[in-house]
Amino acid sequence: MFERQMPDHFGGALWADQTMAHPLGIAALIAALVALFLLPRRYAMLPLIFIAVALPGAQRIAVLTLDFTFIRIVILATLALAAFRGHTRGLRFGMPDFLIGLWVCWGIIAGGILSGDSSGIIGAAGHAIGTFGAYLIGRTYIRSLADLRRYLLWLSFIAIPMLAFFLVEQFTGRNVFGFFGGVPEETIIRNGRMRAQGPFSHPIMAGVFWASLLPCIGALWIARAGSRPALVLSILCMGLIVVNTASSTPIMAVLFGIFGMALFPLRHYLRVLVTGVFAAMLGLHMVMEMPIWHLIARIDLSNGSTGWHRYNLIQQSINHFNEWWAFGTESTGHWGWGLQDITNQYILEGVSGGLLQMLLFIALLTCIFLRLGRKLRQTRSRAAYWLLWGVGVTLFVHCMSFLAVSYFGQLVCLFFIFLGSAVAVSETKRRTAIRQAPAMPHQAGPIGSPG
Repeated sequence: MFERQMPDHFGGALWADQTMAHPLGIAALIAALVALFLLPRRYAMLPLIFIAVALPGAQRIAVLTLDFTFIRIVILATLALAAFRGHTRGLRFGMPDFLIGLWVCWGIIAGGILSGDSSGIIGAAGHAIGTFGAYLIGRTYIRSLADLRRYLLWLSFIAIPMLAFFLVEQFTGRNVFGFFGGVPEETIIRNGRMRAQGPFSHPIMAGVFWASLLPCIGALWIARAGSRPALVLSILCMGLIVVNTASSTPIMAVLFGIFGMALFPLRHYLRVLVTGVFAAMLGLHMVMEMPIWHLIARIDLSNGSTGWHRYNLIQQSINHFNEWWAFGTESTGHWGWGLQDITNQYILEGVSGGLLQMLLFIALLTCIFLRLGRKLRQTRSRAAYWLLWGVGVTLFVHCMSFLAVSYFGQLVCLFFIFLGSAVAVSETKRRTAIRQAPAMPHQAGPIGSPG
C-alpha cells in the first residue's frame, strides 16, 4: 500500500532567511520603485499591485536573517512616499483602524512571549509590514468609490493576460513563473488533475484571490461602471483561472460570491437572515451526531479535497484549547497527522497569538461589515450602492474562505489592501450632516457620487 509522506518544511516557511532574487525579478522591482516615484498619486498603488500579482511572492533579499520580500520593499517605499508627499492627510481614523492597530501590537507582543527571544518579535514585525502596511496603503490611496473602481479595473485588465499563463501551465504541465524560483517549475498534480498556480504561492491562493474579485467586478457590470464587454471578458478570465487551480476552496468562493450577490433583493432583511442562519446552525449542531463543523469534511468539488483535514483541525484546536488560548503555541504537529498545516485563518490567529488575537481579528471583520451596512443605508446612488454591496460580498467570500485556508504569500498583502479600501469607502457622514440631509429615494448616479 502506498503511504503518503509529508514533504520537508510542510506547513512551514520554505524560503525563510534565503535570498531568492532572479535578475528579471530584480529588474521588475527596480522598475516598480522608479515608477512609484514618477507616477501621479492616483496610480501610486499600481507598482505594488504589479509586484504582488505578477511575481512569485517568495522573491526576497535576506539580510542578517531579515527577509525583505519584494512585496515588503515596495510596501515600505510606498508608505515612505505617502508620508513624504503628504498623501495621508485627511484620513479620519475610526474603530477599524484602532482594532487592526491593537491586533498588530498584540501579535508582536505574543510573538515575543511565545518565542522567548527577539526572533519572535522580529518575525511578527515583518508580518506586520505585509498586513498593517498594506492596510494603510489601501486606506491612503483608495479614498472613494471612484478610486476603488480604478483599482478593480486594473485587476480586471491584469486577469486577461494572466489567464494565458494559467492555460499554458495547464496544457504543458510547466509553470512559466517557475524560473523565478519560489514556485514549482512543474505543475502540481492531484488525482490526475493539473493544479495551476501561476506566480502565486499555492493554487488555492491564486484561485481564492481571483474568485474573491468576481462580486466587485460583477457589481461594476451591473452598475455600468465600465465597458461591459470588457468586464464580461474579465469575469470569464477570472472564472477560468479558478477552474484551472482545480481546488475546492476557490470553487466554493465563487459559489459564496454568487450566493451573496443573489441576496441583494433581500438586503433589507439581512439581520433576520443572519440570525436565522445562526439559529439553524445551532439547531443542526444539537441534533447531528457530529459537530456542525464536520460538514466541512463532506465538501469535495475538485475530486481531491482535504475536507476531513480541515474538520479535524477545528476539532483538535478545541481539544487543545489549553495549549494556545493565552499567547498561541509554537507547534500543532502533535495534534494529528498533517495538522502543522493550519488551513484555517481563524485558528491560525489563535495559534499565532492566542484567543485575544483571534477575537481581535474577528472583531475587525465584524466592524467593517457594520460600517458597510451603515454606508449602504446612507447611499442614494444606485451605482455606488451596487459597488458597496459587491465590497460586502467580497468580504463575505474571504470570511468563508478563512474556514478552509489560511492566507500566505502575496495574498496577505492583496487581502489587507482590500480591507483598507473597504474601511475607506465605508466611511459615513458625520451625524450632523445626516440629520440635515432629507431622505431621498434610490436613483441612478455615477460611481463616487455623494451618497
